Amino acid sequence: MKERFSSIHDYTNPEFRKKSVIANPLFGTTTSYIAVLFTLWEVERAEAFMNAMKRNGVTISTSNGESADLVAMGVAGFALVDSDDAVNRMRQGKPVSMVYPDQEEGGLGCFIVPNTAVLIKGAKHPVEAKLLIDYLLFKETERKLTFADCAQIPLHASVQVPPELKPLEKIRTMNVDYAKVAEEKVKIQPFLKQWAGL
Repeated sequence: MKERFSSIHDYTNPEFRKKSVIANPLFGTTTSYIAVLFTLWEVERAEAFMNAMKRNGVTISTSNGESADLVAMGVAGFALVDSDDAVNRMRQGKPVSMVYPDQEEGGLGCFIVPNTAVLIKGAKHPVEAKLLIDYLLFKETERKLTFADCAQIPLHASVQVPPELKPLEKIRTMNVDYAKVAEEKVKIQPFLKQWAGL
């Protein structure tokens, strides 16, 4: 038997039957992750994967935080969560570790959820808004955010990261068209509602 989760495909691995948890895919970053699969794969393959996951006894939680807690309590063996959910449990001394999935050569890679700040056309305070955006892009700000509870992965390669995180350049990431993912999030809602039993 595999000792630990290393791929999104482990959700459908019979060796991990009833040992996985995922946040309700109708909400939050889980919706984005599932939309990525629908974007990278054919619809039929993505739907088949989701259905195989369900047949393999995946637990559906209310949030990434609950998923991380279920793993920390030993109720589940692994969960798909954001870096902050894993890092915060690790910093609390919970018996969890963070795995960046599908890192092997030719693997699917890890989905990186970008944070964005935009200057809205016609904003009442464009100068202040630009100052805020510039501040967020400073290396020192990125360092603060990576060590904070939000555990953000910095864009700048030279920014120090805490031991719980890998720098971005050491992670095999998914090749994602985020505009297509945004469109797919809307398209897959009927399937996800049916999948989640709503």
